[in-house]
Amino acid sequence: MDESCPILIASDLSDASEVAVTRAMQLASRRSCPVTALHVIQEEPLWWVVKSRDLDPDELRAELLREALAGLNSQLQAAAGRLAIDPPESNVEARLGKPVAVASEMAESIDARLIVVGAHGRHAVRDWFIGTTAEKVVRAGNVPVLVSRVEPTHGYHKVTVAVDFSESSRVALRAALEWAPYAQFTLVHAYETWFESYIDPATYERLRQEQEEALYARLREFAQELGVCSDHEVDYRIIAGHPGTAVVEAAAKAHADLTVCGTQGETGLRHLLLGSVAQHILRESKGDVLTVRDHGD
Repeated sequence: MDESCPILIASDLSDASEVAVTRAMQLASRRSCPVTALHVIQEEPLWWVVKSRDLDPDELRAELLREALAGLNSQLQAAAGRLAIDPPESNVEARLGKPVAVASEMAESIDARLIVVGAHGRHAVRDWFIGTTAEKVVRAGNVPVLVSRVEPTHGYHKVTVAVDFSESSRVALRAALEWAPYAQFTLVHAYETWFESYIDPATYERLRQEQEEALYARLREFAQELGVCSDHEVDYRIIAGHPGTAVVEAAAKAHADLTVCGTQGETGLRHLLLGSVAQHILRESKGDVLTVRDHGD
């Protein structure tokens, strides 16, 4: 990885976003990456305040932007203090507009290699994430998006990666190796069977075992091609069942602090959905989730 790769933090200045700021600062410090912290103010709600209180809209905008910049600086300083590090090169930006559009434009303008966002509450992705700004940032998916939920006390030690052998999971594994190069890895491939209802149990068991042995060999080969080695203490998991459920359960059993999955680079109507596997992982994972979009389509 290019050590100067920029990181964009999308902060709403909440307590939850402090977790994201701290994680981003930790990653940036390890890689000497420049950090840009961004807060976007949506203008539409401001007009209700202006009309109800007879305020000058330009003065209100200016004041809100000043407060946002001060809040971002405070978050960066507090994160550096919690981590006991010298702050990496950083910049703060406060903008007016639509959060997703502004974040996407900012990511492109600084050539961001990672966007970090926070999540709210115990079931953040289930209760708040889906259908909100953060999910839309993931769906836009121009660069990898890290949804940070757990206060970082250390770098990522245990990483679970969803693998379906597609180009999407290939870029996801590459990203996992870039951002957590020294972690232990659990690679999960899930498959769903259809033939158990049509054959006798003994034959089914034999076919299942043969299938899993072939998938295990393929998973090892897939990982080694991308640079996974013995230093990663890899646990290869072949699981019968729904892929999203299998990945979340495997991550929980492995005590993973990061789960990584790919999302398809679709356009039009199909781009509105993340896909059932990625969506399930985002909704149900208890730790951080890194989503990586495949742009090969």
